[in-house]
Amino acid sequence: MKAKIVSVTLLMCIGVGYSQRFVNLDFETTTITTIHNPGGDTYTAKTPGWSVNTFNYVNGDPNSIPYNNIALDSASVNLEGTNSPYAPAIQGLYSILLQGGTAFAPTTNGASIWQTAQVPVTAQSITYWGNALQVFFDGQLLSFVAVSNSPSFTLWEANISAYAGQTGQLEFTEPWQNSGLLDNIQFSSSPVPEPGVFGLSIFGGLALAWKRWRKAA
Repeated sequence: MKAKIVSVTLLMCIGVGYSQRFVNLDFETTTITTIHNPGGDTYTAKTPGWSVNTFNYVNGDPNSIPYNNIALDSASVNLEGTNSPYAPAIQGLYSILLQGGTAFAPTTNGASIWQTAQVPVTAQSITYWGNALQVFFDGQLLSFVAVSNSPSFTLWEANISAYAGQTGQLEFTEPWQNSGLLDNIQFSSSPVPEPGVFGLSIFGGLALAWKRWRKAA
């Protein structure tokens, strides 16, 4: 009887592990910490669920990134609020700013933010608000098209149906010498509309930038 209970419990735990959903897709779940310095206060942020690839960790902590700040040359991932003097949040209280680094950056790897979880089984499309970014699922580049524009951001959408129900890494990347904001990531059961000329031209530019970035890296 005990063996059966243990077996059932293990199966339930495995099921929960594989059904983990993506979290904090709008970056609103965050913790801001104030660091008091002689030259003035600085701020750091923790964004649960997400990992970053840049070297601008705070005090060597890979779970902490600068808040309301930017990098001068290096690749950087920052959390920006509505009161940011550099790139105000475009939705809610917070947005992510990805800086791929300038020509003077020590590396050409760009800036990335990612998490690993399960795509909803009913998902047909994925959208986000922000600038043109390279988006990957399990290393495969997704074909995003521009759906609509506003003065501060563009709504992007891609077909995700091939990965519905699969567990993998969702990654947003800004290549070297590019920067952009990211916010309001959503999965939808609605299919992607046919791309227009504008959307196709944007995607073509992203694909070309990705090839150049891969070659440089």
